[in-house]
Amino acid sequence: MGLQNEEKLELGCSSSQPRSKKWVLLTVRVIAFLATATATLVMALNKETKTLVVATVGSTPIKLTLTAKFQHTPAFVFFVIANGMASFHNLLMIMVELFGQKLDYKGLRLAMIAILDMTTVALVSGGASAATFMAEVGKNGNSHARWNKICDKFETFCDRGGVAIIASSAGLILMLIISVMSITKLLNKPKSISS
Repeated sequence: MGLQNEEKLELGCSSSQPRSKKWVLLTVRVIAFLATATATLVMALNKETKTLVVATVGSTPIKLTLTAKFQHTPAFVFFVIANGMASFHNLLMIMVELFGQKLDYKGLRLAMIAILDMTTVALVSGGASAATFMAEVGKNGNSHARWNKICDKFETFCDRGGVAIIASSAGLILMLIISVMSITKLLNKPKSISS
């Protein structure tokens, strides 16, 4: 009788721990989704138009209206695509976590989630790195290549780009945590005993 009560206690503890881990993973995934979606939207909507004086003829200034937007830089386009794909991945994995218990085919669901999480980490890392490099060139220029800085003229564009890069970096850190949790979940999955 005492042994049965101890077994019930052990079963009660072991069943509550995976449930809390599931909610922790789900919460981190939701926050990562929000971070990458924020990075996508802020950068995709980033646009600033300025009228600048480019020359003076006599006493008459010659003005030119310039627009800075993310489509002008391939690194920022890749950034938007990478974070958009990461947002979609996280949204899909949230749905799989909530409703996909029946979709497990021969135990491959956890392995596929871990592989897709690692791929998403690489994708977001590449996008954030490329955008960070271009932001550095925009902020300080490059005297060796004779590239002028633009952030002194398009402050709002650069500030919004910085916010997007910070959100993407937060999403990247969260995706790394999710990837570790997915791999741990895969390695700790119960082995089926075949008789």
